[in-house]
Amino acid sequence: MLNSFLKTRKLVLSLFVAIALQPAFAQAKIEVLFHPTDPTLEKVGDWIRQAHKTVDIAMYSMDTTAASPVVKTLMDPAVQARLKTGDLSIRMIFEGYGKPVDNDKKMQDLENLGIDVRFLKSGKKVHHKFAVMDSGTANARVITGSANWSLSSYRSYDENMLFMENEPEANFEYETEFQRLWTDGAEFGATVAHSPRALPDLTGTPDRLDVFFNSPRVLHKIQAPEHNLTSQVVRLINGAKSELSIATTRVRLVPVLESLKAAAARGVKVKVLISQDDFRDLWKRGDYLLNQPNLELRIKFYNLKPSQYISSQMHNKFMIVDRETIETGSFNWSDSSENAHVENVLELKGPAASEVLTSYNERFDLMWERGRAEFAELKAKLAEKQRQGQFPECGFSPSSLTYDEVRELLKLAPKCGS
Repeated sequence: MLNSFLKTRKLVLSLFVAIALQPAFAQAKIEVLFHPTDPTLEKVGDWIRQAHKTVDIAMYSMDTTAASPVVKTLMDPAVQARLKTGDLSIRMIFEGYGKPVDNDKKMQDLENLGIDVRFLKSGKKVHHKFAVMDSGTANARVITGSANWSLSSYRSYDENMLFMENEPEANFEYETEFQRLWTDGAEFGATVAHSPRALPDLTGTPDRLDVFFNSPRVLHKIQAPEHNLTSQVVRLINGAKSELSIATTRVRLVPVLESLKAAAARGVKVKVLISQDDFRDLWKRGDYLLNQPNLELRIKFYNLKPSQYISSQMHNKFMIVDRETIETGSFNWSDSSENAHVENVLELKGPAASEVLTSYNERFDLMWERGRAEFAELKAKLAEKQRQGQFPECGFSPSSLTYDEVRELLKLAPKCGS
């Protein structure tokens, strides 16, 4: 009798535990990490190592030396053994930021590591920075954001990288995009047979995010609103009710500029933080971005020498709308990105946005105020160098400065270095 009672109790307890644990396995999770402070590439390496069967990567630029945490993972004997036996399959669409001969060397390095590499011959740049692990399975994971897997990005640029688990819509959209590019791509090395990748069933999937791609229009001239990334950015700006916080490399698209100006005019508090390389001809967009009520513009400034304007870029491409919605991805707000590059825009909303909203807000506030307390001291140093007839050092710690503050520094130091 006692044994029967204990068995029944154990069965009930087991069922209770199983029911209690089931949601945890299906619980969606999104984490954001930032360059240059967080161990992003180490986590990428961990996720590659933990992949059960498949990894698909679409990447604009990455380093292929052992100094890269990702390459260290790929060189690991255990990972190499899995790649050689076919237990792990890695495919990559690679663009390469550099001369063709340098890009070819990197693709050969990747092939030597056991990765099947393809590239586009279309003359269009694949500017993505995403990866999908174990597509269509319970172990599916997605990595995306603004960050290339390069050491310059990892060490010096401002970037954001999202790590998503149990997000079937993200899995579906990014894997579908990868398959489009893989079909269009040309083999760099030998043709390799791969098992087909599965796609998740989206039935009953909660509406947590949207992903948009311009590749159907850029590569195949398929015209549809969802393939125009500018329109997605404008839609979010037009829907803002109280505030917009934007950290992006550049703002050059006229529809976006017009929407920002209109948002500020209707009372939305707009903050825009751009990279130093977008300062050069900023005066041409002054009617939109300068001296506008409710619109503040700052520039990540760190070097007096024009040739070094991209050495420590503001390379984020994110926007926070009303502290509720986040837009990010690979898309620079420029005509070339819209019409000559293959790009993506990710919109996180509701619970998906809330998981990372605090991190994005804190990072934006940190970047927005960066170096401002030291501006007066920096200006005084440059003035003293000018008085002594000496050239100051070109580089300095990044500061978020207004347009007029940057002009002040350049006037004090029209030349720099020895």
